[in-house]
Amino acid sequence: MKHFGTILMVLLIALLLSAGCTQSAPAPLPQPVATAAITTATPVITPVTTIAMQAPVVVVTVIHNIVPTTQWKDSELHITFAAPQDLTVTTHLIPQPEGSQGLKYQTDLVPDDIFYIRTFPISLNDDQAYRDTFRNWDPTPVQTTVTLNGITFDRFESTRHGKTHVGYVAQKASASDIGFSSVLVYTADTSNPFELEDFETIVASFAYFTKDQAATMPGNEIPRIR
Repeated sequence: MKHFGTILMVLLIALLLSAGCTQSAPAPLPQPVATAAITTATPVITPVTTIAMQAPVVVVTVIHNIVPTTQWKDSELHITFAAPQDLTVTTHLIPQPEGSQGLKYQTDLVPDDIFYIRTFPISLNDDQAYRDTFRNWDPTPVQTTVTLNGITFDRFESTRHGKTHVGYVAQKASASDIGFSSVLVYTADTSNPFELEDFETIVASFAYFTKDQAATMPGNEIPRIR
């Protein structure tokens, strides 16, 4: 019995020693907390379109009033043309120096020599004098040759200070059947956008007619101022 008690005592001591040597497991190390990635949003820049505001353009419409025309004729000089009916057309004899030969006439369409027609015998050679006069215009005129209604003209045009000067000199070969020739002269105001065109229309209607046509030629007789 004594020996048995000793064994129990040894076993008990061994159990106590075993319990004392038992170590607790170390506590787990704290794990890093996952941090959510911070994303910085890139701002979206919307381009701004700048619209340049322009002042409205004012368009001015100029209306060309077409005046009805009247057909005119001179049964003695064998000339005819059409002119706006609001023009007063007359013909007068041009005074000549004493001893001068031949008769010269001026047909006025617009007063103050704005538009007139000179008619004279080709034997006087006045056509060359008119050419020389027109060539001396300032600035030097543009000279061309045109044929209208069977009449060949030397045409001169010069513009200065808002005025366009135009002269038509009929060539001798285009004289009328009675041996008369004509010069048409006008001055157009450039501030009137249609005056040059209107005057050119009158010139384009100018024509000679023959003795045989005089009785039947349509048109109003041009009043003669004696």
